[in-house]
Amino acid sequence: MKLFWFEIFKTFSRWRTYISFAAVALIVILTEVVMKVEDQAILNRMIRSLQRDFFVFGNVLNAWFITAFIMNSLHIHIPFLVTLVAGDIVSSEATSGTVRFLLIRPPSRGSIITAKYLTALFYTAGLVFLLGGVCILLGLFLFGGGDLIMTQRPFRIVFVPEALLPGRMVLAFIAAIWSMSVVTSLAFLFSTLVENSIGPIIGTMAIVITFFVLGNFPFDFFQTIKPYLFTTYMSFWQQFLDEPVPWQAIFRSAIILGFHNIGLFLAAFIAYQRKDIKS
Repeated sequence: MKLFWFEIFKTFSRWRTYISFAAVALIVILTEVVMKVEDQAILNRMIRSLQRDFFVFGNVLNAWFITAFIMNSLHIHIPFLVTLVAGDIVSSEATSGTVRFLLIRPPSRGSIITAKYLTALFYTAGLVFLLGGVCILLGLFLFGGGDLIMTQRPFRIVFVPEALLPGRMVLAFIAAIWSMSVVTSLAFLFSTLVENSIGPIIGTMAIVITFFVLGNFPFDFFQTIKPYLFTTYMSFWQQFLDEPVPWQAIFRSAIILGFHNIGLFLAAFIAYQRKDIKS
């Protein structure tokens, strides 16, 4: 536990750790302010298709809708911000020349790599919770509350009462953390294999973007391999905003992502155990 808190202190004492937090806060604030300024035009575009078949009343453009909108918009950007620390947390020791000193100290290699991994997960959770906190709090201040009305594929309209939304949003952000933890695990694995921070960041994002693109190609071959791509399951947080909640699909996605986490961490653990500190 002391080793974990030492890694937390070391990670959060570096200024570059806060780049991601600042970027998330800035993006959310700018997005919500612009949406507030142009709220009527945005609202007209939102309900144009709905007004053909429904009468729409109430505060449709509310904090809950804004939060879901921003989360959907940042599903590629957040993984990049996650890799800035997860891809650097081990490789930075080699870059700074402290890896030999670190590995000859009394704590075992297993303890060190586990503490670093938990620190990377802690950072990921903090980043996603910051996103959620700023989205919801600023959204409630600027737009107020209301029921959530969203359109989902294929040609579905989802209505979630406001009374259910706080709990649903908490579950959605926990699921988002679980999704991002796979990106963290992948970047962490790469960080144990190389001695610079750029490689893990580029390698992780290359895989994430490639998997996203392949999984969205509407061809039979790519649809066949789609179930084997972890990115297929990373948006399962959206299902908490569905009605009714598809619990079976959620559990399946969470378990698959969990197996990815375990496999990637074990690979990183083994790689770190075999790390040559003499070269």
